[in-house]
Amino acid sequence: MNPSTPDTVGALVELGRQALILSLWLAAPVLVASLAASIVSGFAAWVTQVQDPAVGLAPRVAAVAAALALFGPHIAHELSVFGTRLLEAIGTVGAT
Repeated sequence: MNPSTPDTVGALVELGRQALILSLWLAAPVLVASLAASIVSGFAAWVTQVQDPAVGLAPRVAAVAAALALFGPHIAHELSVFGTRLLEAIGTVGAT
């Protein structure tokens, strides 16, 4: 079977689509935590009228660290599962 057959191309396109969707889902918890911390720290800076950039940076860093600590094992598991599927698909495509 030729590597450029429609089945092979379709499988590769599907893997690319799954990779993009997975990257969005895995980045979402960290991005949402950063957004929430930015909104809260921005509101706090507005209320107190403190204009120091560290006031906004410290909560964001803490929120991202907490999100990574909380969701890190899930992210690693999902990446491992996808990597296994990807390697299996590469082996299948290479064997045809």
